[in-house]
Amino acid sequence: MLKLIKGDKINKIYFIHNTAMWYRRPLFKLLSQKYDIKFIFTHIGVCKDIYGVEIGNKIEGLEGVDYEILKNHFPNNIAFGVINKSLKDYDIIIGVSYNSLPELIETCLYLPIVKLRKKPIILYSEDFGGKTLSRKIITPLLKIFTMMSSAILVPGTKHKEYFISLGASPDKIFLFPNASNITIKESDHISKEKLTEKLKISDKKIVLYIGRLVERKGVQDLIKAFSKLTMERKDVDLIIVGRGEYGKKLESLCKNLNIMNNVHFMGYVEDEFLPAFYLMSNVCVVPSSVEDAWVLVLNEAMYFGKPVIATDNVGGAFDMIKDGINGYVVPARDIDALCDAMKKILSDSDLEIKMGEKSKKIIEDGFTYEHMVKGFKSAIEYALSKN
Repeated sequence: MLKLIKGDKINKIYFIHNTAMWYRRPLFKLLSQKYDIKFIFTHIGVCKDIYGVEIGNKIEGLEGVDYEILKNHFPNNIAFGVINKSLKDYDIIIGVSYNSLPELIETCLYLPIVKLRKKPIILYSEDFGGKTLSRKIITPLLKIFTMMSSAILVPGTKHKEYFISLGASPDKIFLFPNASNITIKESDHISKEKLTEKLKISDKKIVLYIGRLVERKGVQDLIKAFSKLTMERKDVDLIIVGRGEYGKKLESLCKNLNIMNNVHFMGYVEDEFLPAFYLMSNVCVVPSSVEDAWVLVLNEAMYFGKPVIATDNVGGAFDMIKDGINGYVVPARDIDALCDAMKKILSDSDLEIKMGEKSKKIIEDGFTYEHMVKGFKSAIEYALSKN
């Protein structure tokens, strides 16, 4: 265990987080092996609300990790237990969440207590701004959170710029680059061949979308851009993996554009079967039409050595996509730009291969759990040194 020592004692860390998403669990386990750390989950049901995946009291993948799941109470499912936790024996807290109204209220409950006790607190956020009315309303509060935080952990440069705009000093912001837990197995190649045969697409170029089917994800823009692409070439198919309330509308859009024969709606696919889809694709697209904090699909597609295209609403795009090198960043809702980006990659096999190789290298060089731990360590040491 890595000992963070101040004086003659090892520092105890509390990490307050909403839930334990499957892709975070390897990080939590790795941190628990290096630090005296306790994870406090305030809204464990978020995973089910967003992805339909329920988490029980015993969390798979967190064996041997010190964690506690707080109960939610009326009104608004507030985890009032954070007040009690903020009064406990710890040396530093990571948290300050405001992803939802309950989480915002919880932060307002425990942050003053932490500060009154003169304990360092690290703000961890994937936020990089927004233009909604609710954002305008809470911005003054976010400036206070930023000022009260001893250090700030963010996944990318766009997020860092946002917190600087809220008044944070650049030297107290540390990169905590998102990583995915996806891996490749020998059987994935067999699954890919079977899937290709089943869909009868062995002679096709494949555009891939993986994610929720909700309006904000911009799949409707991808479908329109893909329709335009099919007017120029007939050897392309679009595979859409995911589910959501917008699914039926997206299918109707494909029918209206007369491209249903070239679009495959696969529905929900469990994580263990996703590698086959990445392997069979030629390019992966993340077409978000509004601000999207990061989108781990980028990490996953790049891990499999694929070119990627994302809109400028995708927070991770600014760090992960080197424009023209391993993919393209296009303006959100720009159908022509998205179509042109897909066309460039699908029309040049050598470019596709080179971009894929570069994608894989970018992941290896900066987006692993070890890189997350490095950022975590820097933030912790900085916060303790300033306290």
